[in-house]
Amino acid sequence: MDTKRFKQFQEGLDAHLPGAVSEILAEEKGKDYCLIGILTTDDFYGCYLAWDTTGSIDEYFEWDEFETETDFLYQPLVDVVEASKDVDLCTASPEKWAFAEAFLKVLEESIKALPDEIFEKNGFNREDVLFFSTMSDGDYVEEMMNASLGMFNSEETLEIFDF
Repeated sequence: MDTKRFKQFQEGLDAHLPGAVSEILAEEKGKDYCLIGILTTDDFYGCYLAWDTTGSIDEYFEWDEFETETDFLYQPLVDVVEASKDVDLCTASPEKWAFAEAFLKVLEESIKALPDEIFEKNGFNREDVLFFSTMSDGDYVEEMMNASLGMFNSEETLEIFDF
């Protein structure tokens, strides 16, 4: 699937994700590491950030949610979903997985573009922050988790977190 349909979503990510990640890391300053999840629903109708510093990725649904302005994630993704009438996002299918892959590709580009200074000014090395994306429940929870871990993080980060 072409990522062009995610243009407005990516513009919002590029403009606001650095500030959101910086705010999360500032709150966790002094910790050894941080896990940051970009979570969506089973039908991609919305998106939010969550994070944790305990080291367990298994309980991401119980993590602190980023409460500050998240319209840059939510509404632009809803707009993409509503414009994607050609894909049934309520049922597992090759088309739904292609949508998930395009979504992950857009996230990957924005995460990899985060400036090193965001990490450094908050006392982290980039490798100490593990990023991932998945669904809160549904068809592709494990698939999205596994794909995003490899896409968003360096080998060094994956080794630090035992992936």
